[in-house]
Amino acid sequence: MSKFNFLCFFVFFQIFSASCQTSSPSIAEQVMRAHGAAFPEAISRVEERDGDWAVLLRGKWFYYADGRLLPDEERNNASSWAQQSFYNYPAELPPWKEPEGEQAEWLRNELNNRREDPPKRNPDFYDILWRASTEKEATANMVRINFFGKNFDVHKDLKDILVKIDALVMVKAKTDKEVRDFLNEIGYIGAFNWRNVAATESRSYHSYGIAIDILPKNLQGRATYWQWTSDEGNLEWYKVPYEKRYHPPMSVVKIFEQHGFCWGGKWSLFDTMHFEYRPEISILFGINSDDQTFIPPEGVSCTGDMFMIFDGF
Repeated sequence: MSKFNFLCFFVFFQIFSASCQTSSPSIAEQVMRAHGAAFPEAISRVEERDGDWAVLLRGKWFYYADGRLLPDEERNNASSWAQQSFYNYPAELPPWKEPEGEQAEWLRNELNNRREDPPKRNPDFYDILWRASTEKEATANMVRINFFGKNFDVHKDLKDILVKIDALVMVKAKTDKEVRDFLNEIGYIGAFNWRNVAATESRSYHSYGIAIDILPKNLQGRATYWQWTSDEGNLEWYKVPYEKRYHPPMSVVKIFEQHGFCWGGKWSLFDTMHFEYRPEISILFGINSDDQTFIPPEGVSCTGDMFMIFDGF
């Protein structure tokens, strides 16, 4: 197992795993049921089978497989695949706390570790979910929209969702100067881009047209993406505080979250321009409900200023 996979395995199971109370549903059950609830038109069954929790996705069974989401034919090959990014996602942005000790060391070395041993997630689940296993298939799913005054291509299934987000943000802008300034400052918005996540062999959510990057005309020295900051020579990029990062207004972030998106500004491997459509994460952590849906292992909290390890796509 690579160093990256080992660290992901360790952190994932420290946060989510192993010793749930017997009366509580397992992590595997919760994750797979969240997928079933998030994508009911694509997932017809969620059940325990062959010693693991699984979903029937467009006629094909996929198993939790310790967070890897694998088809039956890949289960015996699970160790060769990295885990999917089922990160803890807090309802509120945790108070800033500078990483230190082992956390700081892990983050400091993360980019080199990725480049030396690029993590590779199995793409089959998302290829079938979004009906795009090739660039040609993905391109056929795209529609052009106007969003926040910019034109770009996005997956057709997200068109109506983004129309709603656009309308709500425009209404907010009428009475909120911060939102108006944010909209006026936008220089670029993009979604569809058939590629891997930087420094990995894992397909990006941009490949499916379900992740959106929003950049200002001028960053004015603000950090927005951890790898860019590291590549610019700041090897302690993880120490950049919130006030020195480009952040959309939290009221805009909330509107995205209310419609199933997660924002990369809440990750430790921060990507503040990035929004990705992850309704299963929203369901898992009760982002749009009064109660946290996910039931963590005994003694483990998934709220407050928990340090986010996993990045997205």
